[in-house]
Amino acid sequence: RVMKEKRDYVLGELERMDGVSVAVPPDGAFYVLPDVSGYYDGDDTRLCLDLLKEKKLALVPGSSFGAPGTVRISYATSMEELEVAMTKMREFLEGV
Repeated sequence: RVMKEKRDYVLGELERMDGVSVAVPPDGAFYVLPDVSGYYDGDDTRLCLDLLKEKKLALVPGSSFGAPGTVRISYATSMEELEVAMTKMREFLEGV
């Protein structure tokens, strides 16, 4: 139940971000792979590197998992950390 709440929170936050979509919501896994290909010409690695540099937020490029143009977000952490992470991601994408 707690993991479902965290998943639903992350999905809701991602849904509010322009240019971000989730084709397949997670079902049983503790991570989500939102499509961010509208940014950086689909270069998910460069997006993750700049996000780390500018916001100190570490996401994993989806291309590492055979899903280019996405980023991997784990929600197996505290709700407080998720709130910080989603705020940082939203702020970063709004500035791109």
